[in-house]
Order: sequence, then C-alpha cells, then structure tokens
Amino acid sequence: MSPSPRTSSNSHATLSDVSTQLSRIERLRAKFKPIIIAIFAGSMTLDIFNVTGLVFAQSSITEQFGISEAEASWTLSAYSLTFGSFLLLAGRAGDIFGHKQIYTVGLLFFSLFAALTAGITSSLIALIILRAFQGIAAAATIPTAYALVATSFQGKALEMAVAGLGACQCIGVIAGVVRGAFAGTSIGYRGLLWLSFGLGVLFGFLGFLLIPPTPSRLKDMQSLDYGGAVIATSGASLLVLGFTEAQAGWNRATVIAPIAVGGVVFVLFGLYEEVVLQRWMKGVEPLIPRRVWSYKNLVPILGVTSCYYGAFFILILNGSQFYVNVQHRSTIISAVQFLPIAAGAFLLMPIVGHFYNHRFMPPKWVIAFGQCLCLAGVALFSQNQVDSSYWHWGFAGLVLFPFGACTFFVNFLNIAYASAPPEEQGLISGIVQMAAQVATALASGIASSFISGGTREQLLEQYRRSFYLAVALAGLAVVIAAVFIRPIPPKPKKSTDEERVSNEIQRGRRRAADTVE
Repeated sequence: MSPSPRTSSNSHATLSDVSTQLSRIERLRAKFKPIIIAIFAGSMTLDIFNVTGLVFAQSSITEQFGISEAEASWTLSAYSLTFGSFLLLAGRAGDIFGHKQIYTVGLLFFSLFAALTAGITSSLIALIILRAFQGIAAAATIPTAYALVATSFQGKALEMAVAGLGACQCIGVIAGVVRGAFAGTSIGYRGLLWLSFGLGVLFGFLGFLLIPPTPSRLKDMQSLDYGGAVIATSGASLLVLGFTEAQAGWNRATVIAPIAVGGVVFVLFGLYEEVVLQRWMKGVEPLIPRRVWSYKNLVPILGVTSCYYGAFFILILNGSQFYVNVQHRSTIISAVQFLPIAAGAFLLMPIVGHFYNHRFMPPKWVIAFGQCLCLAGVALFSQNQVDSSYWHWGFAGLVLFPFGACTFFVNFLNIAYASAPPEEQGLISGIVQMAAQVATALASGIASSFISGGTREQLLEQYRRSFYLAVALAGLAVVIAAVFIRPIPPKPKKSTDEERVSNEIQRGRRRAADTVE
C-alpha cells in the first residue's frame, strides 16, 4: 500500500527540518571557529600545565602525606610516564575511531581523574595511580587536537593554528611553573588539580558542541596493530621511566634496567613490524607503517624536535631551580622571572606565523636561525653568577629564547604535515610528540645528574654544565635543520591565485554565453 499524500508530506517536512537544523549547527560551528581553536589551545596548555605544575608543588604533597621528596616525585613521574608513552597510541586511535571522539573522551576522563586525585587525602598509592590514568587521558588530547586543527582549518588559518598550539605548550610550561610555585607555598597541589578539573570540563563541553564531527574508520579495526601498540607503549614507558629516575643518579638499577629493557623492547618492536607483520600477518596495518618514514622531512623534524624540547626543559626546570638553590630566591619569584618566555611566545607567534614558508624565508633556514637564537638565549642565561642581577644575564636570555621558540613552533608540525595525507596526521603528530616527551625525559635526566649539591659556588658550576648541555642540543638542532631538512614548495603569491580565479570566472562566463547563443 502506497503512503498517503499526508504521510509523504510529513516525511518530507521532517527531513527538511532535520536538514535545516544541521545547516544551522554547521553555520554555528563556522561562526565560532575562533572559539574552537581557543578550546584546543586551552586543553593543550592544561596538559603541559599538569606536567610542570607539580614540580614546585612537591613540598605540599610531602606535607600532606608525611613522605620524602623522592616518594612525592612519583606523583609527577606517573603522569609524565603515561603521558609520554601513550601519545603514539592515541594518535593512531584518533585515526581509527575519529579524532573528535578520542579528544572529547580524553578531556572527560582527564577532568574526572583530576577531581578524583584532588580528593585523595590519605593514600599516596591511589594518588600515584590516578595521576597515571590522568596522564593517559591527557595523551589522548594532544595528537587528536593537532589532527582536528588539520581537518578544521585550511591554508593560512591552518598554519597559524598549528603554530598557536605549539606556542601554547610553551605557555603551559611557564603557567605550570608559576601556578606550582604558589601551590608550594599556600594553595597546595589540590588547588591545581581542582583548577584542571574545572577547565577540563569547560573545554570538553565546548568541544563536544562546537567541534565538527570527524569520520571514523571502524572497518579498519580488524587490521589495527594491537600487538605493535602494546610493544611500542611498553618500550616508551620503560624509557621514560628510566630517564625520569636518572635525575637522582645513573648508577642505579631503577635507571639502568628500564632503559636497557626499553631499548630491547623497541628493537623487538622493529622486528615485529618489519618481519612478523610482513610475513605472517599481512592483513594487519602496522602501528607505524613503513611508508611514514618516507614522508619528506619527518625524520629531521624528529631530530630538531627532540633537541629543542630537551634544551627548553633544561632551561625551565634547571633554570628555576638555579634561582632557588644558588641565588636563594623564593619559588614564586623564581617562577615569575620566567614569564618573559610565555609573554614572548604569546606576542610573537601571530607575527612569526605570517611568514611560514614565505618564498624568501624557507622553513629550514627559519628553524635553523631560530635555534641559533635559542642557543644564544641559553648561553646568556648560563653566564649568571651567584649574586648577579636578574636583568644582567637572565632577563636577556629569557627574552631572546622565545624568538627562537616561535620559529620552531610555527614550522615543525607544518613541515611534517606537508607531505602526509590527512588520514595519518594524527599518527604523525603522535610520533613527533612522543619523541619530544622521550627526549625531554632523557635531557632532564642527564642535566639533573650534574647537580650533586655543595656550596653556592659549587652549585653554580654544576648548573652551568647543565645549561651547556642545552646549548649543545640547540647547536645540534641548528645542524640538523640546515643540513637535513629539505625545501617544501613555497606558497604561491596571492596575486597569482586571484588571477587564476578571475581567469576561470571569465572562461565560465564565455562558455555560458556561447551556450545561450
């Protein structure tokens, strides 16, 4: 029996209403795109904020639980460990299940674990476990945020958005140090976690409403490399654990064993991907497909990224401790003195971003020049004396460093994305970000091992050696950028695009006129 005219009419009306409603939602999302990038930026800042925020808040944890600083440091290490280890897996999960889904769920659980952690008052073990789960949730938001930016923006807006997210990591580090300094004196670590809970809920709610839906590839779940994911995550966890523990000395079993086993696990991961999957499991897509390494500039970008993050975190963490332990400044004053880096990144990024891949400024030379500025900034900072004025060496170095940082953040992922297909940009981001976290743990471990205590003069020389390591890393980044990064096609001049569009319009009009005649 055929449907009545009234039923058919109602059906068409319903479909029309749904279409109209969807159109309104799309227009709303387009209108609020600046808010979308603010959501990504806020969550990015929040993730890094939770890494550095507890550095200066360790004293409040020791007082709360009546434990040593070594035991309290596990609340920081647990988050850093899982955060760095799950970035690669999170990026791949976003490619399969949809980046918006992984991003918003990650923010939801990040907020939940922040609230649960803030509520812990008696069990240190529970606090450490919850911090580890919070790190996993945070890892879910980093590569997916970059991938969502890549699918939500195009052209110049995309380049500026990627650069802005990078700068937010820089700002998040400083914000965490400053907030942690206040937590260590009065507010306590729980205030930092409650703040993370509130902001995480806000960003998650807005993200759910405003971020456009992203497609999933659930049909590829059967071919997902579950074995490779477990092996790679285990290897990364062991390496980050070993390098983190090395801050208290390298000649301990808790350092040597995780690093050695982690290295072996990564060798096994390579054999599994290249031998086992290729010969006996051909229907499984490798976690890191071999073609990824053929993407132009990915490998040198990994090298530059590792060097930059290592130098940056040495400057921030050892530099702030230098002010406290050598120059005997309060933790709050020490943290506030690093604000020029955050302010510089915030002010300079929009300016530097306009020159990405300019035809007269190839990215490889922009990165190389920027790393020279980072090198100079750390070198100036390293000349601090026991009683030198902040304005003499410290301020000059901390003002110069963000110029180099901005050139890095504008270019590093934009260059990596230039030759990667959109469906693998979550994976690319995960690879780059995991390399950054492992390098940070390694560099921090080496730099901290230089600090053995003593008089102010002895501490000065020890901290100075750690700053020289940062100088060497920045110098290595200069070499990698100048020698190994290959050019990418420059953007066409705007006038050329306008002429092309105008010519197409004119040709279309002529064809229409010929048809009418």
